[in-house]
Amino acid sequence: MAGARSRFTRCALGAVVALVPLLLPSASWALDWRDCPGVSGSECATLRVPLDRSGGLAGRVPLRLARLDARAARPTLVYLSGGPGGAGIEEMLSVVPLVPRLAERYRVVGFDQRGTGRSGLLRCPAVERDPRLRSASAGAACARRLGPARRFYTTPDSVADLEAIRRALGVRRLTLFGISYGTELALAYARVHPDRVDRLLLDSVVDPDDRDPFGLAGFRAMGPSLAGLCPRRCEGVSGDPLADVVALAARLGTKRLRGAWYDRRGRRHRRSLGPTALADLLYDSDYNPPLRAAMPAAVRAALSGDAAPLVRLAAEGAGLASLPSPRSFSSGRYATVCEETPLPWELSTPVAERLAEAQRRAAALGPAAFAPFDLRTAAADEIGLCLRWPGVPSGRVPAPAAPYPAVPTLILQGGEDLRTPPEASARVAAAVPGAQRVVVPGVGHAVVGGDPSGCGLRALRRFLAGRPAGGDCARVGTGVPAAALPPVSLRGVAPLRGLRGRVGRTAAAVGVTIDDLAFSLSPAFLAYSGGGLRGGSFAVRGGRVLVRRFSAIRGVWVTGASRRGRLRLRVGGRAAAHGRVTLRSGGRLRGRLGGRRVSVRLPGFGAAAAGARAGASDPASVIRATPARKSSHPRLVPSPTR
Repeated sequence: MAGARSRFTRCALGAVVALVPLLLPSASWALDWRDCPGVSGSECATLRVPLDRSGGLAGRVPLRLARLDARAARPTLVYLSGGPGGAGIEEMLSVVPLVPRLAERYRVVGFDQRGTGRSGLLRCPAVERDPRLRSASAGAACARRLGPARRFYTTPDSVADLEAIRRALGVRRLTLFGISYGTELALAYARVHPDRVDRLLLDSVVDPDDRDPFGLAGFRAMGPSLAGLCPRRCEGVSGDPLADVVALAARLGTKRLRGAWYDRRGRRHRRSLGPTALADLLYDSDYNPPLRAAMPAAVRAALSGDAAPLVRLAAEGAGLASLPSPRSFSSGRYATVCEETPLPWELSTPVAERLAEAQRRAAALGPAAFAPFDLRTAAADEIGLCLRWPGVPSGRVPAPAAPYPAVPTLILQGGEDLRTPPEASARVAAAVPGAQRVVVPGVGHAVVGGDPSGCGLRALRRFLAGRPAGGDCARVGTGVPAAALPPVSLRGVAPLRGLRGRVGRTAAAVGVTIDDLAFSLSPAFLAYSGGGLRGGSFAVRGGRVLVRRFSAIRGVWVTGASRRGRLRLRVGGRAAAHGRVTLRSGGRLRGRLGGRRVSVRLPGFGAAAAGARAGASDPASVIRATPARKSSHPRLVPSPTR
């Protein structure tokens, strides 16, 4: 699927860093450190390692390293990037500033893992054109392009590379910080070299011992995640959001949902959604949890026949799934997960028989195992990408997994993470002697970079200082109002008290439209400009909110701008009572509609939620200034493994 499931997850640029102390750095005599071109305050070096350490295939891989401080008196920490495919140096440079004084206390070292960044970048054009990384034909083309060398871009190879780096650095032990796939690499290294690890800091843990080829843990996590959004039954939006998803997924399995969404220029785009797209949206929101908070109402609308809210969310989620440049993320390196990820067939299974074998194994589990979806949805990510991957065994038989060493370990877990769900980190925490685990409810994938409360970062600081990390965090709010979505037409709007007919309905529709504008300005959407639910566009420029034919209800639109705490609007549309109105503090609406004077207070003004997020006392604050900061989660590199 597009995003998360089995063992691997592509981590985010700028997702987080957690740095820990290290022991006894000494002279880096094996490396020729020089200034990094275009990167101030760092030095780079290249360490050449064998492609195939068994000697069967000739060639060497130039591992690109970077360090932020050359002073040997400081302990050393190695940052391990996500993916597999993320450029480690680029990620390191983006996450280190998130931890105050980190670079002042530790010698921070990062490297581009083999096949990524500037470490012999692997390119697979067909996969690079597949943003969800699930095309069987693209995977097969990548395998042919990489040839026999594809066998040597796996976790064991990276473990050996990391040990070569340790030796070249001249240090006895390494403190390792990993995020997403980087946690798997860190844990694998700790098992192979237990005496070479000082500490582990693991964010969004991949369980190396998880052999489930269908990634069912992510599906199991959907229910608790959706339920956590609705402690008070979603304020009447949905009594059971998971049941709604189940019902919609079943419906989409027989008939796709079709609707339109509007871009920042107000241009209309058609889109259809099936059950896999619905699952994609849930996983995409790992990188922006407020997006998931908007789903219960959108799913209810879709069940009632209104596709627009869900199509709009899917368009937002698709932006999170776009692939960065190959230099930032190697799709070719990611494709090599087919060499080691668990799959529902044996290596010797002929390509033509693999899907049938997967279906047989799925049938043995029963349909309930895949709830709220089915095998077809679960089979998208690695199963799809690897369906035609050559199944010739590499000849390297993995050794039985060694126990984890008893080294200080901190595990950070987003409570709403579907890619690396809580049950995975709970298993790892139980297996690592003395491990401390901190869960942050309301946060998705990558805690340190995605937790606006800072609770995870404070736990990290305590851990690095040698103190207990502390207990689980309080739930992080989404900043998204749990309110019903606008009706499709003006007929679905009740007139405001004291006003009759079309004028009363239009006045109420203006309030509903502004509610939807406030929702569009909420953290559910990462851009400060975009399209309206039914048409038009909005933008924030110079601290002012601008709307152009912004429509949340068919046949009614508003055009105008905010100024001095007021929103002045022209109201139009084929169904509306035309006129001009001004929205003031407290939801007071005054002006003329259909030739009649209007002076009312708008009820249930949903913008209050967005205003509260900005620390304001009334809804007009959203209009008065730049809207509340969007999700503090950085722009992430989306993961092809749910």
